Amino acid sequence: MIAMKLGWLALEGLFLGFFACFGSSAALALAMVLILIPLCSLPLNLYIRKNLAVKIDAPANIRKGESGRFSLVLDNPTVVPVLRVRCSVGVENQLNGEKRDIPVVTWMPPKRQQKTQLDTGSDYCGRLRIASDQVVLYDCFGLMGVPCKTKAVAHMTVQPDTFEANVSLIPIPYSMDDSEMYAQECPGSDLTETYQIREYVPGDSPRQIHWKLSSKFDKLIVRDPALPITRNVLIFWERTGASGDSEIIDAQAEAVVSLCRCLLDQSIQFLIGWNDTDRNLCILHEIREMDDLVGIVPRLMRATGAGDGISGAGLLLQTSAPALCAHMVYIAEEPQSEAMDLQRFGHVTMLLCGKTVMDGAIAFDPEHYREQLSQIEL
Repeated sequence: MIAMKLGWLALEGLFLGFFACFGSSAALALAMVLILIPLCSLPLNLYIRKNLAVKIDAPANIRKGESGRFSLVLDNPTVVPVLRVRCSVGVENQLNGEKRDIPVVTWMPPKRQQKTQLDTGSDYCGRLRIASDQVVLYDCFGLMGVPCKTKAVAHMTVQPDTFEANVSLIPIPYSMDDSEMYAQECPGSDLTETYQIREYVPGDSPRQIHWKLSSKFDKLIVRDPALPITRNVLIFWERTGASGDSEIIDAQAEAVVSLCRCLLDQSIQFLIGWNDTDRNLCILHEIREMDDLVGIVPRLMRATGAGDGISGAGLLLQTSAPALCAHMVYIAEEPQSEAMDLQRFGHVTMLLCGKTVMDGAIAFDPEHYREQLSQIEL
């Protein structure tokens, strides 16, 4: 754009110099044309901006470290072309605050759409907000700009990479797991319901022996306990106390989604929650099947963190007491003081990815979290 302006200035000076030195009327006419072009373009661009439409088409999902191609579409319904358009496209990862700007210079033919293909992505999971922050119409020399109020926004979710973990639920005395349905494909730990009857093998718990059937068949018969499909489980991601470290946020996000997948693989239904630090709200979703989890991942991937403020644990205790469960997983970088109060309502498993070390908590870091979280007892 600066080169075009300097070119216009050089030509204008050249023509005026010819007129001054040689009295050339042709040079004077050309100098006047150079002045009239931006002046005439100004009212035309003011008219076009009232009718201009901007749209961004982007894929819903991409993988970490890969580029996602999206389109910036400018629609000019008028009969007047725009010889130069400058756009600024902003891309923000709403999970970790990572930002970048993509400058675009193009033109718009009359009564047509002008589509520009662009690439973006991130090395960290999150929800990318793609917005046309600024659209300015210029004359062919880029001298006089007319900003447009029209904006467009699209989103792409950079999906977290999940990992396998062996997750087991510890039976809690005097706690009732909320369940009316039981898995048909695998046993569990609920002795009040029977998954299958079989012969005793060494290592079986004496509590599983069915004494009535054993006496009837004159051999030891055991019953495998059933696995409740619905469990009293809450997974909560604390977004207060975050340092803003992209690698730590990335590791936490992948731990949350991986843990959810592992629970669903065991037919365990659960609640997932996090705190919206912008509005000081607790967000809660009930997850019954994989489609439920897939549906909330884009929203989870825009859970912006904050260094201080009202904690998610505090909001959970104040506004969402019915969501407190017998089994709770608290995932945080810096655990908030109210997190300890959650233990009054059930067993709390703390997964901490930060500098704070607490007795009984499971610590993990961005480099080794897959190994550190391979075995989790809730």
